[in-house]
Amino acid sequence: MENRRIGIKYWLIGALLIFALSGCNRPTREATTPTASSQQVLQTARAIAQSTLDASSPTPTRSPPTETPGPPTETFTPEPTGTPSTPLVTANYNANLRSGPGEEYEVLDFFLAGEQANVVGRYDDTPIGTWWSIRRIGEGRDGWIWSGAVTLSGSDFGVPALEPPPTPTPTLEPTGPPPPTESPTVTVTPP
Repeated sequence: MENRRIGIKYWLIGALLIFALSGCNRPTREATTPTASSQQVLQTARAIAQSTLDASSPTPTRSPPTETPGPPTETFTPEPTGTPSTPLVTANYNANLRSGPGEEYEVLDFFLAGEQANVVGRYDDTPIGTWWSIRRIGEGRDGWIWSGAVTLSGSDFGVPALEPPPTPTPTLEPTGPPPPTESPTVTVTPP
């Protein structure tokens, strides 16, 4: 700031000197007004420079500090309507409800076209895709349904993967003695 004031001071003095001295080389004319002496010009320049230095420079206005944002206030987010919190399946057609995730498990019930059930588990490791473990909303037994036979409503994000029950061992029907076979007929011809 001090350098700026000194610079302004010398600039004003120089400007006044140039102005004063520019009038010295003019051709002589009848003087109608008295001219100032160089001493008077210097005194005037010093007075102007001093008044400039003494003048208060406007202090830039400080803007108020910006507030740092605090923690966000909690806002209520309504639960979306129409999307069930537990995923649902709706039967696309009449399908078998089984005791486990696969066709090798016994049929427990039928899941009729249009019926709905809550999805409570899943099993993905089958050759034909995902099987859903379902809990019936209406009448009927709970069990497993193939995902291709139903339409899923809602997100399956939180549905736990379940281990399937042991696969049933096939029961063999008792067999009796083997049926008689015809014995080959041997024909002997005399020699």
